Amino acid sequence: MTLSQTIFADWDVSPTIVAFSTTRLGGLSESPFASFNLATHVGDDSQRVASNRALLKEQLPQQLEWQWLDQVHGDDVAVVNKAGATLTADAILTTSSNLVCCVQAADCLPLFVAAVDGTEVAVIHAGWKGLASGVIENTISRMSTSTSSLAVFLGPAIGSCHFEVGAQVRNYFLAASGSPSLVPAMEACFVCSKNPGKYMADLYAIARLKLSALGIDKISGGAYCTHCDDDKFFSYRRDGVTGRMLNAIYIEA
Repeated sequence: MTLSQTIFADWDVSPTIVAFSTTRLGGLSESPFASFNLATHVGDDSQRVASNRALLKEQLPQQLEWQWLDQVHGDDVAVVNKAGATLTADAILTTSSNLVCCVQAADCLPLFVAAVDGTEVAVIHAGWKGLASGVIENTISRMSTSTSSLAVFLGPAIGSCHFEVGAQVRNYFLAASGSPSLVPAMEACFVCSKNPGKYMADLYAIARLKLSALGIDKISGGAYCTHCDDDKFFSYRRDGVTGRMLNAIYIEA
């Protein structure tokens, strides 16, 4: 694994903020986890996962500490100031430097959030359940930075070209829109698929809508589809048994 195989957030924030998504390239895991799987919970050989994590850490400053999450597709946010045992949450934020905040994904949407002055960062794991239940809103509410001074980068996720959901999911989002004025915009995030009663959902559009409603206008990213690009990305929806990419953010000391 080399950093050239990694996707770095392209956004207008302090250069002290480092945010990136790994790809499936450059690791030691074997099929169906080939090759740079960083998740311990998917059935991959634990020694290969440990070796992949070591490869990643070798490419970055050695003084970094790493905080991992046990993600449950919920809306809980972990606020940390030093690394410790794995925490159960789907978002993590910090104001501490050299503390790597980590979430893993293989179709779900990772959102990197940063104060543009480099004083505070967060990363969010947002599948449809987390998006609908308010993981974005909960994370932003826990940050001390005003929304006008926050920037967000949308990392690699499944695109609307492949994310088909049922009417129940669509209706859940519409009911959870919060304001009647947002319902038409939320409806536009779901397009009828070729299968009756099914919709193609746009996670990127849903996230942008929610962020804009919170007063955040510095939003970038959202250019990938993990399902489409099987050479670069793991995809649970495409493959079922598969690895996970890491999405990480930290403040450089």
